[in-house]
Amino acid sequence: MSLPHVVEESEESAPENGRILAAPHPLDDSPSSLDRLLHLLQGTTANSLADPGITVLSPSQLDQLTLSARRQAEHCQDGILLVLDLLQGMLDNGAMPDAATMRRLVRQLHDQFHDQQRWHSLADNAAYYRDHTQVAERIAACFRAPHG
Repeated sequence: MSLPHVVEESEESAPENGRILAAPHPLDDSPSSLDRLLHLLQGTTANSLADPGITVLSPSQLDQLTLSARRQAEHCQDGILLVLDLLQGMLDNGAMPDAATMRRLVRQLHDQFHDQQRWHSLADNAAYYRDHTQVAERIAACFRAPHG
């Protein structure tokens, strides 16, 4: 998802110079706080989206994780939609925030979008391991094996 770095308004509601220039915001794909937390909790160091650390959980725990992660993904999505609705309302009323606030808004939406995807991935992985116990057991055995 790529958002423009320059926001241009229509002539009717544009400020005197006609443009709001926003310095490029460094949106990157480096691990988020959520990614780092999940890797720490799972005891993994690699940026694996397969979540191998959760394979040691019981099917009941994986089911709980699936439901909770899906709720978190939905919560992130609801937050994104709320901010977009508020922004649309501001646009409709000609009340745009200043450039610094817009940069913060873009960053927040980017982070929320990334977190929503990560929660969704965690839910999918937990459901897969819950439904495919033999795969989970093989991965868990490798995961528990001493690394030397």
